[in-house]
This record gives sequence, structure tokens and C-alpha cells, in this order.
Amino acid sequence: MLTALKKSGIIYTSFKYGDFEGERNGRFFTDFTPESFEVYCKGLDGVTIEECWITGDVRPDRGEEKWLNLVLRKTDTF
Repeated sequence: MLTALKKSGIIYTSFKYGDFEGERNGRFFTDFTPESFEVYCKGLDGVTIEECWITGDVRPDRGEEKWLNLVLRKTDTF
């Protein structure tokens, strides 16, 4: 994603909220909390977290699931 962005470009991304990493229903997932994503970003050069918020899943019968939403900015140093 960072490679595709222009300098100072922004991107929205979301992850399931939690600390799970592995396969669910035949697909691989990496869940994050705000804290774990911040740690993850420290391993990346050229990105800053502009905004971070948590929302509930709006799909029927999934109201208990939560999502971590993020707006990231590519820095000029990348």
C-alpha cells in the first residue's frame, strides 16, 4: 500500500479488532488493537497514523464483532 501512495498520500484501512492471527474459515486474518497496530507501524518506515477509531460490525448477526479503522499517511521520508 505504501509503495502505491504518493508522498503525503493517505489511505484508509480496517482490521478486525483483537489479537488473533491465523486462519478463519479458510482465510488468513491478522487482527489488531490500537496498541498492537502502533507497535506494528514502528516496524515500517514512512507511515504515520493520522486517525484511529473502533466501530461495531453493521452486518446482521455480527453486532458483537468490532473493527479497528485507521487513516494512515505516507511520510516524505519514504
